[in-house]
Amino acid sequence: MDGLIRDGLIRAGLVGLVLALLAGLTSVSEGFWIVLPGALLIAAEADSAVAAVALTAPVVALAAGAVLVLAPAGSLPPVWMVVVVPLASVLVVQHGLGRLRRERETLEQAAFSDALTGIANRRMLLSVAAHEIARHRRSARRFTVVMIDLDGFKPLNDRFGHAAGDEMLRAVADQLVRALRTQDTVARFGGDEFCVLAPETAVAEALTGKISAAVANASAGNDELRASLGAAVFPDDGTTIEALIERADERLLAAKRRLLGGARRRAA
Repeated sequence: MDGLIRDGLIRAGLVGLVLALLAGLTSVSEGFWIVLPGALLIAAEADSAVAAVALTAPVVALAAGAVLVLAPAGSLPPVWMVVVVPLASVLVVQHGLGRLRRERETLEQAAFSDALTGIANRRMLLSVAAHEIARHRRSARRFTVVMIDLDGFKPLNDRFGHAAGDEMLRAVADQLVRALRTQDTVARFGGDEFCVLAPETAVAEALTGKISAAVANASAGNDELRASLGAAVFPDDGTTIEALIERADERLLAAKRRLLGGARRRAA
């Protein structure tokens, strides 16, 4: 951060010297205003209105001083105009830029989060996975990917309606986030399918236990809803996120088949 501030001040100083020279050598009475476009360009690079004012003030001061020294007498506008107009212009620019930044952040959040639950979506998970694969490869460590499928969700959705189903998905997402660590990524893949990426995790059993308990907490009072899970560990089960998801899906389907087979045997 200190380096960014230093670089900003250096740029502001260099721009200020050039503009001051131009303004000071201009023989017309409006010569000072040559500095204003440059000051606004500097303001546009700042992250806040305070930083913008701090960067542009030296530029304006240098330009005003150069006009007084180099230009004919009386070429500098009134002092109030020299101060107020650049300050107002900087604040207006910063206000517009601040709104654009907020709109951009909103769009970025929408692109990487699930609209229904607010957790990460598939795109965000893939982005996080690319970073974690590179990081864990460098440190020769493992991480775990768990695929989650909600058994019994479709009958619940059909019986009580989509609003109840949406509420259940939000409850599952909330319980997963609460049960897991802040560094774990919980994502919804769509429908009733979720995925968890847990960095620095080589043993899947404890993680899957937490996930099963979280789903049970979300579906308390509804014994028909439970989770089928499948886990894969990097790099043992794959070195790409696609391979890890595929392996976790295979294990999830195997778990689901065992669950269905047990149900049929109990029914017989």
